[in-house]
Amino acid sequence: MGIGTTVQGLSSGNHEEAELSELPAPEILARLVPYLDMSVMVVRRDWSVSADLGPPGGVLGRGNAAGSHPFSFMHPDDVERVAGYAQRAMESPTGWRTSFEVRAQRGDGSYGMFDVEIHNRLDDPVLQGIVVVSRSVPDRQPADAPSLPAEVAATVQIGAGDHLPIGLVLLDAFGDVVFVNQMAADLLGTDRDALLDSLVPAKFAEADQEEILAILRRLRAAPGRESFVAEIQTDPPRLLSARFVSRVGEGTGDQVQFVVVTLEDVTNRLAHERHLEHRANHDALTGLPNRSWLLDRLAALLAAGTDFLVAFVDLDGFKGVNDRGGHAAGDSLLAEVAGALRGAVRDEDAVARVGGDEFVVVSPVGDNQGDIGLVERIRAAVESNDAARREGVGVSVGVTRSSPGDEPWDLLGRADAAMYQDKRRLS
Repeated sequence: MGIGTTVQGLSSGNHEEAELSELPAPEILARLVPYLDMSVMVVRRDWSVSADLGPPGGVLGRGNAAGSHPFSFMHPDDVERVAGYAQRAMESPTGWRTSFEVRAQRGDGSYGMFDVEIHNRLDDPVLQGIVVVSRSVPDRQPADAPSLPAEVAATVQIGAGDHLPIGLVLLDAFGDVVFVNQMAADLLGTDRDALLDSLVPAKFAEADQEEILAILRRLRAAPGRESFVAEIQTDPPRLLSARFVSRVGEGTGDQVQFVVVTLEDVTNRLAHERHLEHRANHDALTGLPNRSWLLDRLAALLAAGTDFLVAFVDLDGFKGVNDRGGHAAGDSLLAEVAGALRGAVRDEDAVARVGGDEFVVVSPVGDNQGDIGLVERIRAAVESNDAARREGVGVSVGVTRSSPGDEPWDLLGRADAAMYQDKRRLS
C-alpha cells in the first residue's frame, strides 16, 4: 500500500488527522521515520546504497548508510554469504525475494544478529535496485565464525569469492595466502599468482608495507580486528581501505587459524569527503578558511600553549564599492584583498574571512615577530593592492596577544575592540 493510500485512511478521523492527510507525502514520511525499527535500503547494480530509510542513528552501522558500500557494516566473515544472496537477487527475475540472518555492526560498533529480506526491484523506474530490509534480533547473540577450512572449501568449490564487489584475501595460521579473489588482484594492481606469494606487493608505499606487515603479525598472535587505508602507487594513485580480522578455529583455544582481509577502493569516497570538509570550513568566495575553522584553530593553539597574535582586519570604505559597482565589484575586491593578505604573511600564519569585509590573521610569535610588524605588513598589503587603491579602500587593524586562560572568543573580542580603536583615527 502506498503512502498516499495510507494517508487517505488516516483522514477519516478527527480534524488533526484530516490536516495530516493534506500534507505532502514526503513530509508525512519524514514524520513517521523516527518510529521505524528497521532499515530499508536500496542497493544499485554498482553496489552503492542510493537510499537508506531508518530511524535517527540508523539500524545498521553508524547512521544513514546512503552513499556507502552495503558491506561496510557487515561482519567480514558474512560478507561472502551476503554477497551471494545479493548477486542472486541481481540476476533473478523481477519480484524475487529471500530472507536470512546475518551478523552486522550496530550503532555502538559491536556486532549483532539481524533478520534481512532482499527484494528484486530493479525494474522499478524510481528504485532501480534491490530493496534490503533489516531488523535487529536483540535476543540473539552472533554465532561463532566458521573455521578456515570450511570457508576456503566453500570459496573454492562455489567460486563465490570472484563475484564479490570487494577484494577478499584469506591467510592461514602461518601467514601464507591461501585464497585471493580477482577483485583483490585488480585493486592491488597485480595478478593472483603474485599475491599468493606475497600479500604486500611493491606497489604499496614503503611505510604502508611496513604497517600492513605489522598488522598481520599482531593479528596472527591474537584474534582481533584492525583497519588501515593505504595508497597504491598506480597511475593514477588509488586509496584502498583494508579491514583485517583474525579468528581462532574450533578446538584450538586462542590459537589464530586464519586472517580475513577485505579490500575496497575508497579513492573517490575520500576525495568527496575531503571536498565536503573543505566546503564546510572554507569561504566559497575567497577560498580562505571561515569562522568555524578559525575557532577550531584558535582552540587548538590555546590548548597547545602556543604564544600567538590575532589581528582583526576590517576594510574602510568597502560599502561604497558595493554602492557604486554592485555586489560583483565588492566580491571581486574581497577576493583581491584575500590574496594580498595571504601573500603578506608567513607560511605558518593563517588568514580567515569571518564575514562581510572582515578578516582575521593568526600568527604564532617567533623571533623578531611583534604586533607592530604584523600590523604594518597587513596595512601595506591592502593599501598597495591595485584594486583597493583604485576603489579608495583602506584598512583598520587591531591586534591582541594570547594569554593563559584565554578562550577563542576572548581573543576575537579583544582584537575586534582594538580594530575599532584603530578605525577611530579616521574620524
